[in-house]
Amino acid sequence: MDLLPRHTLPVAPIQATASTTEFSQAGQQIARLIQLIQSFQQQVPQQMQPSSQQMGGHIKPDAPLFPASTQLDTLTLMGRLQTIVKDSGLFYEALLARWAAEKVPFLQVRQQPQNLGQFRASSPQIQAILGQQLELLNSGIIRIESELWPQAHLQWLVQPDVNPLVQRWRDEQRRKQGEEPEPPAWTSELKLTLPQVGEIRAQMRLSQKHLTMQLQCAEPLVASLQEATTRLMARLRLGAGVEIDSIPVSRLP
Repeated sequence: MDLLPRHTLPVAPIQATASTTEFSQAGQQIARLIQLIQSFQQQVPQQMQPSSQQMGGHIKPDAPLFPASTQLDTLTLMGRLQTIVKDSGLFYEALLARWAAEKVPFLQVRQQPQNLGQFRASSPQIQAILGQQLELLNSGIIRIESELWPQAHLQWLVQPDVNPLVQRWRDEQRRKQGEEPEPPAWTSELKLTLPQVGEIRAQMRLSQKHLTMQLQCAEPLVASLQEATTRLMARLRLGAGVEIDSIPVSRLP
């Protein structure tokens, strides 16, 4: 793995593992859907569309998650990340559907960017969110880039193994045959940069309840990080209920 410049995202999106050649006659329907999305993207204003380096939903808070340097607490960090994703506006319509089904309070809907201040569909913020929603629909990719506290940075990319449009077509074909939808699989890469520690990277793949993970760090940290993987695997098994066999640790190139 090539060492990337500081603050760049850890990985490039992976090409979908399936193509329209698998679709037979129904492939034409998927192709028309993709063309419809691309046509709509061409019609929206240029400032509404993310650049090629910002494909998918890109969540980047304006302020650090923690006001000052602190000892990283996993549960607290997880809660903050869940909040910024939930309140990003990328899943606004899904949240409205959950509110209509009385599964979430209206307060969560009010906290979305679409409802803060005076709503204007032409505002740059709303246009940017709409453009990212289109990209998220088309790619399934979510990127989080945040400053944890001064000089501490987190970059995280999550994407499905199969393009969402392809996955929906497959699931529909399985339903027609009386089969359950295909369980999704996710690939993720995390890059964490901390003062006095340096850079740590994690590559992960989750399929159903089975997780594979590998870590990379600076050479002086390899031994201590390898020792800590036993505790990490135990917490993943007990806390998250996932199956994981080992976590290899290697030095960054």
